[in-house]
Amino acid sequence: MRYNTDDSTTFWAIGPDSSVLARHSEFCGKAVEMVLPFEGVNIGELAVKLVIKEWQFSDGSLSFNNLRVSSQPSLNGSSNFLPRTGRRIIVTVVEGKDLITKDKSGKCNPYVKLQYGKVLQKTKTAHSFNTVWNQRFEFDEIGDGEYLKIKCYTEEVFGDDSIGSAHISLEGLVEGSPRDVWIPLEKVNSGELRIQIEAVRIDDYEGSRGSSYSGNGWIELVLIEARDLVAADLRGTSDPYVRVQYGNLKRRTKVMYKTLNPKWHQTLEFPDNGNPLELHVKDHNAVLPTSSIGDCVVEYQRLPPNQMADKWIPLQGVKRGEIHIQVTRKVPELEKKPSVDPDTSLTKAHQISSQMKQMMIKLQSLIDDGILEGISTPLSELEALQDMQEEYMVQLETEQMLLLNKIKEVGQEMLNSSPSLTRNSFGS
Repeated sequence: MRYNTDDSTTFWAIGPDSSVLARHSEFCGKAVEMVLPFEGVNIGELAVKLVIKEWQFSDGSLSFNNLRVSSQPSLNGSSNFLPRTGRRIIVTVVEGKDLITKDKSGKCNPYVKLQYGKVLQKTKTAHSFNTVWNQRFEFDEIGDGEYLKIKCYTEEVFGDDSIGSAHISLEGLVEGSPRDVWIPLEKVNSGELRIQIEAVRIDDYEGSRGSSYSGNGWIELVLIEARDLVAADLRGTSDPYVRVQYGNLKRRTKVMYKTLNPKWHQTLEFPDNGNPLELHVKDHNAVLPTSSIGDCVVEYQRLPPNQMADKWIPLQGVKRGEIHIQVTRKVPELEKKPSVDPDTSLTKAHQISSQMKQMMIKLQSLIDDGILEGISTPLSELEALQDMQEEYMVQLETEQMLLLNKIKEVGQEMLNSSPSLTRNSFGS
């Protein structure tokens, strides 16, 4: 089953000869019936009634009876709206002691994952029961009682095992008064982590670092590769691509087929307006809905201008997988951006829109005729056209923003250089 953005639910199953049977429920609580064939025999069917009473999302919000409401922040999830407080939380994972092991040889290779809001960080892997990391991580502070979630794992040959977790309340942090605490791990018989936590005002912190650029520009994101992704297909591979969410803007990479270590080497640009930069790694499927094989958030806000950050980011929501990216905050120098002819771009956008409509008509015709195996090619073409359209619109929006910023800068320079002219103008 799959949750749709209009608050409906799609149920599907494998039918005869690997066909797809699907039914649609308009809202939570509405039951649908499906008649499904038995596998491995030539006769026999099973009638089932399916109903979803409630959807609960990873951010803690709920959906039922065609409504989506935000729940209160809790240990199990974040609120749907996460206001920033203007402070930064600095978390140092210092050391651990008495960590358990599930390895028959008695070895322990622990590492720690930290989650705060939608941001996930990961320590290096150590090789001892009583280990020292001394790794420092930074998060933008979130209000409304958001917890810092800690999960400790041990690396194993056939998959990593959990060796405890904890939740830390960040309420009442005072600037200039860091906490140094031993946190007992939950759901295990032994194990503690030493964590240091400090809250700092962003303005003061950035000033002590030499101040990062705070003006508007654009974000250059290079999606290089990923490694050790989870397999989404029965054959033990995936067809991965990345969907990038930046505010209301969505972009995506090409699909790399039959691999768990894809290499994209694609560059995307977005206007720098401070929105969260979210990466959603997905497995492409021409027939069934795409499945998620990991998510992460790229922290870019505190980067100095024109200084590229190269990093591997662990994927969230899956057992393994990392993505390799480069991100740069570009200074808005209009002459360095390629010029776009608005008339040409808008004409091209209209052409793409027309082609998308024709492709949708073709897809609908194939679906109506029951030719599901033929929808793979037009579906891929439709996705490519959508990406091209988004690219043109983002480029136009970026140029418009940079031009407006340049006009403001020139106007401010004129006012600053001619104060007497300003007073005379107001006086007259």
